[in-house]
Amino acid sequence: MVTNGGYGAVQKALGYGVPLVVAGATEDKPEVAARVGWSGAGINLRTQAPTPKAIAAAVRSVLTDGRYRAAAQRLQRQYARLSAGDRAAELLEQLAAGGLRTAAPGTGTG
Repeated sequence: MVTNGGYGAVQKALGYGVPLVVAGATEDKPEVAARVGWSGAGINLRTQAPTPKAIAAAVRSVLTDGRYRAAAQRLQRQYARLSAGDRAAELLEQLAAGGLRTAAPGTGTG
């Protein structure tokens, strides 16, 4: 996906395992683009106004280098494990079974 780095669109693409080409320089877009590049799930063009040649080269790279798709799909799997709906259902099942198991704050278990 080629995007200006809007948070919602990037999250949706990664939720489907789609690698990205990102160019954006307003609001939170530079931060989102940097994270896409850092994660390996796409290319950060580091500008708000990339040239057509830069876009074409980045798209070509994302389509032909399997590392981008692999990183995007890794994030897709992580997102799936963090699904809010699934977590809510899990907590309700625990409550119905006799109470919630809780852990000390910050331990990440429970």
